[in-house]
Amino acid sequence: MYNGIGLPTPRGSGTNGYVTRNLSTLRTRQDFAGKPSDMLEPPKPKRIDKDILLHEMKRQVEIKCMELMDELEEKCIPNDEIDAKVEELRSQLLKELEERNHNGALESRDSKSIKVYETHRAAEVKMQENTAIARALRIGDDYVEGSAFDRELQELKKQERRQEWELRQEQERRSSHGRRD
Repeated sequence: MYNGIGLPTPRGSGTNGYVTRNLSTLRTRQDFAGKPSDMLEPPKPKRIDKDILLHEMKRQVEIKCMELMDELEEKCIPNDEIDAKVEELRSQLLKELEERNHNGALESRDSKSIKVYETHRAAEVKMQENTAIARALRIGDDYVEGSAFDRELQELKKQERRQEWELRQEQERRSSHGRRD
């Protein structure tokens, strides 16, 4: 027995008496110590680096060029023709890439086809999904997470909406009186 832990003697216990620590206990992280779960900040979205996304797309262009080069070499085409066709394909694909990049319509794929290592692409797709959901739910850019639970703020917003409503009603009455006269 060591510090009150373990068996006084291992005889008849079916073990060798060696004491190991319990690895199944969960220890709290220092960041969360003392903070209740509702006080924690939501995770910040990952920063998207457009240069990395552009580099990945250029890399895909080069892969297509290499595939074409391999195909043409297997068909025993002379190197001059291969180089010309590969350069033509490369310029065409880079031109398309430039147009997409200039229009702001970078290649977007669904989140299921993204590879594990494509973190910037995943962050971009996630950002697009979040903005679509926010637009569908009519959540404004000025929304602060958790503000629905602030009673004072909600009361202020309620009063502002009531004042706006009364102002609209007054304007409608004025406009309707102007038509009757």
